[in-house]
Amino acid sequence: MDNTGETLIDYSVGRLVTADEKESQECQVKGCIPDWLNGDVLRNGPGEFEVGPDKFGHLFDGHAFIHKFSIKNGEVTYSGKFVRSEMFKTNRQYNRILCGGLGTKSYPDPCKNIFSRFFTVLTTSPSLENCNVNIASLGNVHYALTDGGFAYRFDPETLDTKKLVSMVDVLNIPLSTAHPHIDTNGDYYNLAITFGRNAYYNVVKVPASSLGKEDPLFDMKIHAKIKVDNPLQPTYFHSFALTENFIAFHDQPYRIHVPKFLWKAATWQPLVDSFRVDHSRKSLFCVIDKKSGDQIPIRYATEGEFCFHFVNSFETSSNGRKFLVIDLCCPAGKNMNDGLFILKNMRKPMMPNKSTPTKFKRYILPLEVDETTPKDVNLVNIEGSMAESKVQDDGSVFLTAELLLDEAHSGVLELPRINYKYNGKDYRYFYSVSFFDPDGGGQLVKADIQTKTGIKWKEAGCLPSEPVFVERPGATEEDDGIILSTVLNQDPAKPVFMLILDAKTFTEIARAEVDTKLPVSFHGVFDIKT
Repeated sequence: MDNTGETLIDYSVGRLVTADEKESQECQVKGCIPDWLNGDVLRNGPGEFEVGPDKFGHLFDGHAFIHKFSIKNGEVTYSGKFVRSEMFKTNRQYNRILCGGLGTKSYPDPCKNIFSRFFTVLTTSPSLENCNVNIASLGNVHYALTDGGFAYRFDPETLDTKKLVSMVDVLNIPLSTAHPHIDTNGDYYNLAITFGRNAYYNVVKVPASSLGKEDPLFDMKIHAKIKVDNPLQPTYFHSFALTENFIAFHDQPYRIHVPKFLWKAATWQPLVDSFRVDHSRKSLFCVIDKKSGDQIPIRYATEGEFCFHFVNSFETSSNGRKFLVIDLCCPAGKNMNDGLFILKNMRKPMMPNKSTPTKFKRYILPLEVDETTPKDVNLVNIEGSMAESKVQDDGSVFLTAELLLDEAHSGVLELPRINYKYNGKDYRYFYSVSFFDPDGGGQLVKADIQTKTGIKWKEAGCLPSEPVFVERPGATEEDDGIILSTVLNQDPAKPVFMLILDAKTFTEIARAEVDTKLPVSFHGVFDIKT
């Protein structure tokens, strides 16, 4: 390959290492940490990619690792531990990968004879409860999550693994998102699938009154159901939207091929090949009345688009019309079948300036449409908006999105976060990360939706993680607070550090360095301590 004139990033450095487990280690603080910032940065992600002679095949298969930066009175300590899942314990016991995952083959018990192994393959499935994607805080109870129907409760102080919660046992839901929402009244919501002849997309709920219990997820109930149009190929979803009155999700062309999924699971094969893109399908938005649990009857469609993450959603009105605004992060082609997430590719140098920028798209859905609504007329009458919503001859509403960022201020961005106080409300800013900066390393971006521009933070050779916003006590402005991000160095001689940025100016105010090995994590939370 001719690399002339290209800047390369070697992702094998500082990214695919095995994480160091540490009980507690003091960090070296540089700069001045705000005196009001006291709490724990908890992050989750794949922390181990090799076991004995074996290697995982997919980024999403690495053993779950939770790490924490604890901030108190200007001092910072670091700790990190693997989630003691059955998958982790089995693989470590045999010092090889018996339980694979999304892109890695699994194997029956090697201690059994060939007949017992055959029986095991036919009657059981490999352990797939590797909760390595996100962290949910339900009151004082913390869970490590994945898109599978599992959650591991862990102790946020010691990071010790406590208990597995199987959603199949609770509600017979084998898949749920790794991005639940907490409503303004404290209720917990998530989106899940039940398979079968009568397959449903389910909105599940844990009432706020259950959050004081040891395991509130056991109080989960189905709040709303939408029948799947094709039970053999339901949509895949990783996140959804929650507003004051509505719940919305994206029914996208990226589908789960259920027969293949079940066959792959039964024969211990990698599951990623069970997902496919149906290019004949458009993207649909399903909108549910939060109070009644009923789907509103309007059919919303747009050009087919893949999305991992919603940015935010909110309700608004203009000149007597009511709308639901949905903002999506749409990376070009970056679904789970994309070669970008295959580890053998990640161990090679990449050319980020050949990657296609992410499109942050705003869709505006009219909430009141009937037979008197004019056809093929843009219903979006919001001043300054470039989005369109037009009623078609079949009564459906076709949506055309507007971009939230000008291309000059975009990049190959993902993992968008907001000031969560503005979740479900009109907002101006979101924060995102890129692992593909053309100059090498990565970058953090603060996006201003109003001006469609962005401010960047980057440092040569550094790979930041998802930015987490923490609001300053007493703040009256949306961006009055700080941004926290765990940053790796491509130079293994340089330390990992927790970066603290002023959210307004996006300039560094402090960092806390620690001598440890750590791959890039996916998602995390900040627990405020008083």
